[in-house]
Amino acid sequence: MHSLKLILNATMVGVLNLASFVIGFFIFRMSGSGEQRLIQGTAGFLIAVTLVVVWLVIFRKFNRLKVEYDYIRVFLLAFPCATVVFVLVHYVVTGYLTGIGNIIAIGAYLFPMNALALAIAAAIIRRMEKAPRGALAAEPE
Repeated sequence: MHSLKLILNATMVGVLNLASFVIGFFIFRMSGSGEQRLIQGTAGFLIAVTLVVVWLVIFRKFNRLKVEYDYIRVFLLAFPCATVVFVLVHYVVTGYLTGIGNIIAIGAYLFPMNALALAIAAAIIRRMEKAPRGALAAEPE
């Protein structure tokens, strides 16, 4: 059961990452800029970090990650899970399998995104668990 929970969370993180690429592409198209990598990459990165942090923090009772090792396992499992989702979606949309270069590029893009998102989420959750109820919104004196 614990392994299934980790795989489902990693798959959700991968899906959120891939959705951020698509949202980043729409932002690029709306911008009218010729700099696709800059606009789509930056927007996708920021959106992915935000979505993953929201998933891990806001929905933590649902995702049930308890110990810090769970976050590391999700981080590591997100790579193969996102790759499987990407290859399947690519095949359904285009009718052919993607190249290894795209898979490597996704992995290179996922590493800093997920490392940052999981570190932020773990820090927020750690702070929330240590603070008394309602104290998180209050500023320290």
